[in-house]
Amino acid sequence: MDNPEHRFSFEKFSAHPFFRAVNAWLVEHARISRNAAVVDLGCGVGTVTEMILERLDPQAGAVVYAIDPSPSALEIAQSRIRSSIVRFLRGTAERLSQLVPQVDAVLFCNAIHLVQDKALVCREVLSVLRKGGVFAFNTSFFEGAYPPETLRFYTMWVLRAIRFLRRQGIELARGVKVTAMRWLTPEQYAEMLAQTGFGEIQMELQTHALSEQSLLDISEFDLFIEGALPGVPLEVASQALQEGVRQAFREIGWTAVPRTWLQVIARRT
Repeated sequence: MDNPEHRFSFEKFSAHPFFRAVNAWLVEHARISRNAAVVDLGCGVGTVTEMILERLDPQAGAVVYAIDPSPSALEIAQSRIRSSIVRFLRGTAERLSQLVPQVDAVLFCNAIHLVQDKALVCREVLSVLRKGGVFAFNTSFFEGAYPPETLRFYTMWVLRAIRFLRRQGIELARGVKVTAMRWLTPEQYAEMLAQTGFGEIQMELQTHALSEQSLLDISEFDLFIEGALPGVPLEVASQALQEGVRQAFREIGWTAVPRTWLQVIARRT
């Protein structure tokens, strides 16, 4: 990419088949009508926005509000998507009610784990949904995402990345962590949705194999890098994570790592 702001985008990782599969499932099971008003919350580079558009009829009054806090991600999405019914908006999940009118569906793919106040986001989503509207989200950062047999791989990945940094004369600052990356159990998500006022809560766990290349690609995404190695400059942190991936795969002898996604669909009853 020519634009340096795009260097650490989500675009490479979002192109992998398993990533498209988990989001395609969510879009399908949200049962979006052809004339719906839909929010793609945390739209990123527009991968899910494209899937949503496939289910809508521009002639029937449908509209998509594609929202993301990242100007560079929105720039990529706008360059990919040419549709008169998509409204690209810069903003956050915590301010959703200030950004959009009443809608029929809100999809929040692969990002709710980044939000510190998840209950606030649920309330914001409920406030913009029409009666019977759907809130659909997924995440692979929750308690239960790591199959037990993969813990050795992830531990080795991090340790090898830290060793790489030390060779560069960089030590991780003690006590530094990203507070927004608070992982919940599926049961905690269900309880939070119910307390907010959602009903008909459907959850499903889906496991997919992540290739070495997919983990090399996620190691080039700024939000992932900042969560994994907080306080380290992006360029060197990305290099460390990629070196850790290569060494972990080589030492364990795997060709892929299983990872579980939590798929959630809830309705405003």
